[in-house]
This record gives sequence, structure tokens and C-alpha cells, in this order.
Amino acid sequence: MGEADAQDRKRATRTTRSTGRDPQRVKDSAATRDGILRAASRRFAERGFAHVTLQDIADDAGVTPALVNRYFVSKRALFELVASQVRTGFEWREWGEADTRETLAEGIVDFWQDAEASSSALALVRSIDLDDGVLLRRELEKRVREPLRRLLAGEADIDIKISLLESLIMGFGLFGTGALVGGQQAEVSAEEDREIRRRLDRMIRACLDD
Repeated sequence: MGEADAQDRKRATRTTRSTGRDPQRVKDSAATRDGILRAASRRFAERGFAHVTLQDIADDAGVTPALVNRYFVSKRALFELVASQVRTGFEWREWGEADTRETLAEGIVDFWQDAEASSSALALVRSIDLDDGVLLRRELEKRVREPLRRLLAGEADIDIKISLLESLIMGFGLFGTGALVGGQQAEVSAEEDREIRRRLDRMIRACLDD
């Protein structure tokens, strides 16, 4: 081993000791946290807060309940993290941010067809009895109503339009796709998908046109 290589190894050792963090351990820790959060999102979406235990989540993630608490403090704190959509890849789409009036139908269908993206919406609906639905109302306000207010700013009857659009967004996903009542629909053909989007777009236009 050359002198330069030896010096590089010494510097690497000093760096690891000075930070007190093993890069591999940090990487494994992030993967463990990610696995727990994914397991929790799936479980809460399937059964809601009241019918999921830390043991259920731990079993799915391949860890112990104690480790789940070590990362997230409690089941309630973990649920609120899922609900608040802070994790990349699980965002509840903010309707109106990336959409225009003409593309809302596309965004709605894409969202509900993505099981990971819509998992938190399902988790919140299935947990509506938690705090009398406070978390659900908070997320609806943040993720649906506020962006739609910005999208429709200055239009007449804006509150009525938002109420109708909110009903379409949630109703289409929870009942139209069967997400809440018996799982997702069987895979539709490309032609059926186009027809769904076309008809949903007509419904949205009917709600928005004066």
C-alpha cells in the first residue's frame, strides 16, 4: 500500500470518528424508517387507525413494535405522519397546483389509479372517527380546497364549485374505482380509461361552467 493510500485511510477514519456516524448504519436506518412508513401507509389505508396495531406494522416491515416506537414515538404519531403527506412518494396531490380547469380530470384519475399516492386519502377516510374527523378535514382543506380556491379565484359561486369538485374527487376515488368498497376495480382497457377521463371531464365542466 502506498503512502498516499495510507493517508487517505487515516483521513477517512478520522472523519468517521469525528462525526460519530457510520455511513452504512445511516443508510440502513433510513431504509428501515422507509420500510416502516410504507407498511404503515398500506395498513392504515386498508383498515384505518383503530383496526391496525403496532404489531401489524412491525410484522409487515420485518421489525419489532419497540423499533417502530423508537423511530416514530407512537402509533398516533406515525398515523399523523402518514396523513400529513410529508414523505416523498405519498403526496396527496394538491389539486389546482399543477392542474388547470382543462386537466383536472386527468389529475383525478391518475391520482386514484396510483395506490401509493392515494393510500393516505384512504387512511384518513377509514379513520374518520379519530378526533371526529379533524385530521381528514384538515387535509381536505390543505390539499383540495385551498388549491382549488387559487385555481378558481375571482369566479362566481366559488364555494359551490369547490364543494361539487371535492365531491367528484373523493366520490370518484372511493366509490367510482371501488377503493373504499371492495378494492380497486379490475384493470380497464386503454379505451375504457379514455372514456372514463372524457366523461369525468364533462362532469367537471358542468360544475364549473356558468
